Amino acid sequence: MTAQSEQPNPASADDRRRRPDSFRGLVRIPLAQLRDETPANLRELYADVQEDQALIPGLKMGLGALTVQRWDPTYAAAGWTLYGADLTLDLGHPFGSIFYRNDTDGRVLRVGVKWHPPVQQLEFPALHPSKPELASDCSDQEVAAVVLDARSRIGTLVAVNAQIGSFVATEESENAILDASGLGLERLSEDDPRLAGRDAPRPSGPGGGGADG
Repeated sequence: MTAQSEQPNPASADDRRRRPDSFRGLVRIPLAQLRDETPANLRELYADVQEDQALIPGLKMGLGALTVQRWDPTYAAAGWTLYGADLTLDLGHPFGSIFYRNDTDGRVLRVGVKWHPPVQQLEFPALHPSKPELASDCSDQEVAAVVLDARSRIGTLVAVNAQIGSFVATEESENAILDASGLGLERLSEDDPRLAGRDAPRPSGPGGGGADG
């Protein structure tokens, strides 16, 4: 994300000479800086969109608060305690590790969290606490219980992030999100007769519209 502002441009003289006039005076601003406040002297924002990226416009802050569903502790692994996590959201996908300690003998089980692109799903391998290898000192039943615990927590994390995203999205940004997800179909109103089965669903035309969505 870059922004045109009245701050001095740190680019070199050679860079400024090679840059078209319309882009002179642009300075790069980290996206995280725009989450809490707008930089002073900001005139316009420009997004640097790569070929495999999509711009989501029309986002709003909403009311500043939102009620979400908490993690359900009935999924907690009996006899194991969550004591650490090293997690990040990598392009919206959770990635990292969650650490559990056995309440009886102190064994540590690390559950990896990663997105597996070929099959398009999250994976939760049970790993050695510090080595890049599978755990070897836990039974299948223990692994299954701890992995379910981890899945339930990460599932809640993903759901809460998605709920917040839908809350701050306008109709314009919702349409952009659907299009970026490969679901850029025609959006039907609740009273559309096609939803009542009076008309057969139509496939999407070459222009990207016309199907039930």
